[in-house]
Amino acid sequence: MAERQVVALKVAGSNPVTHPIFWLSERKMLKNSDQHSRTSHFGARAISVHGRRFNNSAAKFWTALLDELCAEYAGCRSVTLEALHEGRLEPEMLFPEIELERELSRSDLSLEGAGSAWQKALEEMELYGPPGSVAMSMDLPSGGRERLVLPMDCVDAEIFLYLLAWLLEWGELPLSSWNEQSIRGSFAATDPSRRLKYLFDFAIEHKPVREGLYSWRLDLKFQRGDSRRPAPAGDREDAKK
Repeated sequence: MAERQVVALKVAGSNPVTHPIFWLSERKMLKNSDQHSRTSHFGARAISVHGRRFNNSAAKFWTALLDELCAEYAGCRSVTLEALHEGRLEPEMLFPEIELERELSRSDLSLEGAGSAWQKALEEMELYGPPGSVAMSMDLPSGGRERLVLPMDCVDAEIFLYLLAWLLEWGELPLSSWNEQSIRGSFAATDPSRRLKYLFDFAIEHKPVREGLYSWRLDLKFQRGDSRRPAPAGDREDAKK
């Protein structure tokens, strides 16, 4: 549970003060992105989905990833992310700060209690090891295929599941389907401040590797463009193929 508290703190959603991915406007995820000007801004400060505003970690992560892909790999319109993890997708992942607050309310917040919780977290980390990494691959317009591992200080296998949960939420998929072996969804998001529109078409698969451990795979097709102009019909169809 101590490790779960640390993860909940890292991904706590809507409070910018505790944002784990608040640095995304400066931190770059792809290997060549640091070659761009330091004034480059990747990721929306807030997005609108189905008429609702979101400024959580997931909104920043997914828009930053797509921004970087568009900057680094012109013409790339699909990407695959994969990770190994034992978890399931649960609605509580949408608001981990609530889980964190509940745990803190039941915890000893004295200096001695905090030290004990930290020691327990270190022991669990030593026993189970750190979370795994998230691998990414994409087909390039040139015909090749690029493969890389996302930096662990950006996302790891455990946080990856929290980010997947938000795709399902924005795709308005029923909770009963969240842990089906294969599930598809789509949605549109806008970044009003930069006047950008994002189209997401995703498929999530998970398969057992061994008892309690699953391989998670996200196939994401996307489009990004000026929100003031409708996407050409061909682009809208390509994002759904």
